[in-house]
Amino acid sequence: MTLRNSGSDEKGARRADDTRTPPADRSARWDHVLTLLATTKRLSVAAVAVELGVSESTVRRDFMEMERAQLARRTHGGIVAVDVAYSLATVPRSADEGSAQRERVADKAAAMVEPGQIIGFNGGRTTTSTARRAVSRPDIDSRDGKPGLTVVCAALNIATEAVLRPSVRTVVLGGVAEPYSFELTGPLATATMRDLWLDTMFVGTVGIDLNAGLTCNSDAEAGVTRIMIGHARRVVGLATADKIGHRALAGICPVSVLTDLVIAGPVPEALREHLAEASVRLHEV
Repeated sequence: MTLRNSGSDEKGARRADDTRTPPADRSARWDHVLTLLATTKRLSVAAVAVELGVSESTVRRDFMEMERAQLARRTHGGIVAVDVAYSLATVPRSADEGSAQRERVADKAAAMVEPGQIIGFNGGRTTTSTARRAVSRPDIDSRDGKPGLTVVCAALNIATEAVLRPSVRTVVLGGVAEPYSFELTGPLATATMRDLWLDTMFVGTVGIDLNAGLTCNSDAEAGVTRIMIGHARRVVGLATADKIGHRALAGICPVSVLTDLVIAGPVPEALREHLAEASVRLHEV
């Protein structure tokens, strides 16, 4: 239920299921509040206290600390979203008929993430959706001073998704930002990535072909992604069926380099056989 800000409606902020467990610590509370704030843009102290089952003084302290961290701006009796950061983090760049398929892929991929892991993403709409879902999982929480998740970002918009979550450690590669993909490229990006290691790398692609493998539109972006793949234990390709058979300019990696492929839509038998021969796990959603 969306929180309301007027005093007369604050009781309506309480969910119908009163048996829910309120967030137990600050990181969990912040994740919950920031998720709500991204949608409502404005929250009141009283309504959040009711929603979380905590005291108003606790909420006021949280709001003060969020403002110091530049995650929100305090107003009389509440907070409002920081417009630039939240618009970058929460608004998809476009919507099309394949968006439902991309969200199914993202949902499956985000479920593969285990708390405490170090995960990486290249740029793209599917990887952005996956990152958004992964960092907002309720079981991702910092413990004993350790981050609940570490996200290594090759794209600025994904970094913005992750940095809003206090329990997530965000690592951003250096380099030159590409204007359409927001990906960071060049010697700075590759040099930074050579010193980093990943548990899982999620790879978005413009095309996937039996011979060309996974491809994208920029050789600079492909070069950074290849290094990230080479430094990952598990490599998960993310695609929709419309990408199959398409070749873009630059090769990212052969299909056989993947450990997993998450795909939405019909999978041709030739690709299915190729994946089986290469021992690539296929996840159809």
